[in-house]
Amino acid sequence: MMDLARSAWRSLAPRPLRRLGHPAARMLALRRVRAALKREEPSFKPGPVILSGLVADTKGVSQAARLTLVGLEAAGLSPVVQDLRSVFGGRLVRPSGLSAGPRGGVFLQHVNAPEGIAELAAINAAHWRGRYRIGYWAYELPRLPSHWVKASAAFHEIWTPSRFVAEAAVASGVTKPIRVMPHPVSLGPHTGRRRREPFGLSEDNLVILAMGDLLSSAERKNLIGAIRIFRSAFPAAGEATLMIKTQSGEAHPRFAQLARAAAEGRSDIRFLDTTLSEAAVADLIASSDMLLSPHRAEGFGLPLAEAFLMGVPALATGWSGNLDFMAGMPELLIRHSLVAVKDPYGVYQVPGLEWAEPDPGDAVVKLRALAQSPDLRQVLAQRGCLAVRALEKAWSQDALKATPWGGLADWRSPGVDGSLSQG
Repeated sequence: MMDLARSAWRSLAPRPLRRLGHPAARMLALRRVRAALKREEPSFKPGPVILSGLVADTKGVSQAARLTLVGLEAAGLSPVVQDLRSVFGGRLVRPSGLSAGPRGGVFLQHVNAPEGIAELAAINAAHWRGRYRIGYWAYELPRLPSHWVKASAAFHEIWTPSRFVAEAAVASGVTKPIRVMPHPVSLGPHTGRRRREPFGLSEDNLVILAMGDLLSSAERKNLIGAIRIFRSAFPAAGEATLMIKTQSGEAHPRFAQLARAAAEGRSDIRFLDTTLSEAAVADLIASSDMLLSPHRAEGFGLPLAEAFLMGVPALATGWSGNLDFMAGMPELLIRHSLVAVKDPYGVYQVPGLEWAEPDPGDAVVKLRALAQSPDLRQVLAQRGCLAVRALEKAWSQDALKATPWGGLADWRSPGVDGSLSQG
């Protein structure tokens, strides 16, 4: 049974990560976790804080996991980091970190529900039973998939990066305690350098940036919509440059065809499909004058928050997770209506749910206003920066009150083996 479960688990290495394999394999992983949960669990006791995630990858979920590490360290903790790349890369090995230090403590998984259950099913249950388990999940629609709700039974509480995701979890029937834990973006490495030459951008031109990982759904990111908004706002070529930054283009060649057709005849619309380092992405954002995100849904909106911290205003759809730090800036929020989710790229196959359809006319008016006023861009970027910086309070004030024995915030003295002794 162990070999069968592990073999099935190997098939749960998806592209994108959110779509884990065949439902039968997913069910087998959940069944194995449930069997472990039926046995009497050891009593909780102090131990290491373990952060488990795809920490060293280039995806958004990896960047978010690194920010969680920064948040834990800023709170005075010394977490043991468990990188899951080797596991989700298809080679099933026992991840490092789980056996470090004494048993007990806190096991914080910064991966979404399918990956979290796959990990628990793949490793020896003795490594996670008896630890206080937290799942840190992000999702982009107003209800979670049903298998996510079932997976919540394996955790003692769920963290989400925004109120939008928390409300989706409640609406879906998650009954475990849910804590909104915004990404502590202002604590991370967000300083970019304005250096346009590596990206082939002119120093004299207004640069508007739209970006997204195509594995997260080009339809959700609405990059084609960004091209159309740009063309309407700047009907004559040469007024500005639109940079469309993507990665994982090889997975969705159809997007490249549609995008280039939408940009036909406009040399001021540029495409960059490649994986950049975190520092290079920061440089690209810092080299832009505006970020344009006519998205249909966001769990949080990490690039938007990063842009504000670098003094770059973000014009974005006024719906979903980005409202946690953009609600007070109507000049930067694109009006929208709610429509049925239809994703031709197949990432979101969820009948009965809705997401935003941004109003292109409103986006054009606001984009033009920003383009014409450097002062307005500066004022709004400063307001956005203050809003993003306010999010870090969750990590310093109430975020770590998570365990049955009084909360992680009470465990601030790191031991020599990575464990924590009660202060």
